[in-house]
Amino acid sequence: MKFLRRFQRKKKQRPTAYSLVDVGRDTVKAAVVLMIPGNAEPQVVGYGLAETGNRDITGGRIEAGAVTRPVNVALTQAEDSAEAFIGQKIVPDHVIFALAGRASVGKLFTVQQTRPKPEEPISVKELNNLRARAERLVRQGLSEAYFEGGQWQPLAVTDAGLRLDGNSVLDRMGLTGQEITFSVFGVAGQAGALRALEVLANRLDLTLANVVASPQALASVTPYAEAIVLDIGFSGTDICLIRGDALVAADWTPFGGYFFTHALAQSMDIDLPAAKTLKHAFSNGELAGPEASHVDTHLAALRRRWYNAVMEVLAELSPGKPLPRRIFLTGGGSLLPGLDTLLRTDPVPFNAAPEAARLAAQLAAQLAAQLGNQSWLSIKDLTGSLDYNLFALALSLTVGLPE
Repeated sequence: MKFLRRFQRKKKQRPTAYSLVDVGRDTVKAAVVLMIPGNAEPQVVGYGLAETGNRDITGGRIEAGAVTRPVNVALTQAEDSAEAFIGQKIVPDHVIFALAGRASVGKLFTVQQTRPKPEEPISVKELNNLRARAERLVRQGLSEAYFEGGQWQPLAVTDAGLRLDGNSVLDRMGLTGQEITFSVFGVAGQAGALRALEVLANRLDLTLANVVASPQALASVTPYAEAIVLDIGFSGTDICLIRGDALVAADWTPFGGYFFTHALAQSMDIDLPAAKTLKHAFSNGELAGPEASHVDTHLAALRRRWYNAVMEVLAELSPGKPLPRRIFLTGGGSLLPGLDTLLRTDPVPFNAAPEAARLAAQLAAQLAAQLGNQSWLSIKDLTGSLDYNLFALALSLTVGLPE
């Protein structure tokens, strides 16, 4: 993926270690990766996890100050754990942060060009000029567009497909034709959230190497060219639509882990801590018999409400067009039993009966296979104990590593 980079590297020599940090409202996930010269695969050598106490980094500078301590705890755990996994403590000076889906907006931009000499093969220079036009369009379009929720800054762009004389093409070099249409997906970040991440990096004495919007990060580790990714976190669910091996739409709905906990507390007339404990016990299979059935009954309507909200967003992202049948779930909230079953129930909005699977299972299988450059995911996990349900977004931040 190609990014519009907002942050310049302060050192001429490329760093060999980075911290990848996903700051959620419930927990912060941090991973340490090494870039070995001559090896294209980043190596995950440590990880850490700490509770954020319902603090929202997208709330600005004040919230950045409030989450500094838990982020530091997770980073320290990740750095220390590297010693157990590779025999050496690694303390990166550079950090890549995830920008939550609720703090980003994205739009698809398309440029078209009529080639004066259609019989000549498409050149690298020709494609680079077309991409440059598209990136200028993204910067201008996102800067001038109106989005609710404060000020927004153009952040990054990823390729979203090329068509030649109306036909979609993948291996574009050497082809001939007259009409080229090139699409990119541009993302803008909420200015307050981006400032908060800068403040957080400064407080931790880290160089901010990159900020990657979570939809773009997750799309980079999705194993199919046509797919939907649902990242169910504490605050809500990030929704990514992938077509033609490219992210073409993304949105967010405020139905996530907190919604299930809060609604379960109201439904069962218990307090929030008790509801959270009960929900986690149910998700972990620690309840049985009548107790499990009782909780499941209360959750049934809540799961349906979540499903309807997700499908409403997907309908808006893909009006009048069938949805991809492969759905990947990730995030701590995806562990709630029954969500995948609901997604398989109604084939109407999809181009075939939908399949729902955990992105974590795909990550684990791919990392275990270690297929190197032939793989859709070029990461090597040396820890052997990462919870990919929780760390999928953090790992996918490797897409923001410098080329």
